[in-house]
Amino acid sequence: MFFVIFFAISIFLGIEIWRTPIQLSGSGTNPSKTLSISDEIKADNIDLPSHLSDDTKSGYYLAASDQNYFKNIKDLRNINSSYSTNDQTFYATLQKPVTLSKDSDEALSEVKAFKNNTHYVPFGSEYEYASVLSDNNNYVFVQNSKFGQVYDNSAQLTIKVKKNQIIGYEQTYLGKLSNVRELQSTISAWKAIQNLYIYRELTNNSKVLWIKLEYTRLTEVRKSIILLPTWVVEIQNKTSKTTAIKHINAFTGQVIQTSSYSNSNS
Repeated sequence: MFFVIFFAISIFLGIEIWRTPIQLSGSGTNPSKTLSISDEIKADNIDLPSHLSDDTKSGYYLAASDQNYFKNIKDLRNINSSYSTNDQTFYATLQKPVTLSKDSDEALSEVKAFKNNTHYVPFGSEYEYASVLSDNNNYVFVQNSKFGQVYDNSAQLTIKVKKNQIIGYEQTYLGKLSNVRELQSTISAWKAIQNLYIYRELTNNSKVLWIKLEYTRLTEVRKSIILLPTWVVEIQNKTSKTTAIKHINAFTGQVIQTSSYSNSNS
């Protein structure tokens, strides 16, 4: 069965690579063209982070089993919980809220301790804090792995805080991740920004708040969820201050149409 799934995934990924080939050995960027795009971005009043690397990175195609990992959870205390098959999310409400310190640093430490307590949160130690996705009422953690972090709604823990108390959380989980292809080169952060601009996803009078190379869900093949390295970018409109999260396929450079996160206070 494992061989059949691996074979099916290999065929799918082979088709994806064939459909959108790019040069993986180096940036392959024409200096004069890069300068032109850079000037156009400045002329459109778009602010970028001060240091955008032109170095390529590397990553894997990953796979995770599509299943409900919460169905056998039995040891939770002070928790009323439910699982939604529609959005594959575990919902938990505390019977007695946990009070946090009024000091922000101490409060964060207390939230992390809550997360790592197996009587409160299943699999909590496998999540890392994501400050760029969090705000005062939502402490967001993303699933971590030996390959890197997963910035995707299917691998996220959001701890809800109201009036300085933890009142509950929402959690999605992908289980163990495994690589299904060999290590491959990716485009650079600067190339990802260029592609956002070319594809008109980086509009006038905007600001790139941050850019990270993380893993994102791509598709599902034979009950296996496929993930790939993705440049994750948060963009803010300078006038309205609204933000949006964009994902760029780090292998092909294409913009991935995926569900975005809630706006943060970044």
